[in-house]
Amino acid sequence: MTIYSFGQTKNSNDIEGLTINANIKKEAEQNIQDLKDSDKVGIQLYQSKVNLEFYENDSLIVSTSESPKSILSKSCYLWRGDTLIVEGGIGLFVGAGFLLKLIGNKATVYHMVTSDESPTHAYGEKTDLVHRLEVACQDVKIVLSGLPVKGENQIIYGYVEFKSDNYFTRQGTIEGKEIGPRKKSRANMKMYFRSGPVCL
Repeated sequence: MTIYSFGQTKNSNDIEGLTINANIKKEAEQNIQDLKDSDKVGIQLYQSKVNLEFYENDSLIVSTSESPKSILSKSCYLWRGDTLIVEGGIGLFVGAGFLLKLIGNKATVYHMVTSDESPTHAYGEKTDLVHRLEVACQDVKIVLSGLPVKGENQIIYGYVEFKSDNYFTRQGTIEGKEIGPRKKSRANMKMYFRSGPVCL
């Protein structure tokens, strides 16, 4: 995966925390591979080269930094009032990725972590386990090819990178009770994405 340095386009669409650059479409297409019949699931579904570093208790557990892997990925967007929400990541129903919230003239990126039938993650060592976390991030870069127009069926392209804050993951359960202490987790991620106007 080649990471480029994108210049901010200075115009009336300047947004804090977000770069608008139409050239990102070409770079995204070079890092995305289509899947057969992907349009049937209602989201943009594809293989994307992902640069991921995952830490547990401050030890690096998984890394694709030396050789980014093509991983099943998805992305979509929607408007809620005047707020644009773009989310994407790896995995179909469970996994990890990003959540972009654009409110007014400010964009904020979160690391999104989801689990399936049993809540697995928490914001703290003692807080409730939940199915979905939106974890604050540092060192964020987010680039979009453009902002979608409300009510139109547009495809947008982008690039995101971030370093997440810590969150916590349970080790297992017996009869509904957690086994052992929770693991402190965090992730660094870089990926290109393609989004359409549907979120599941």
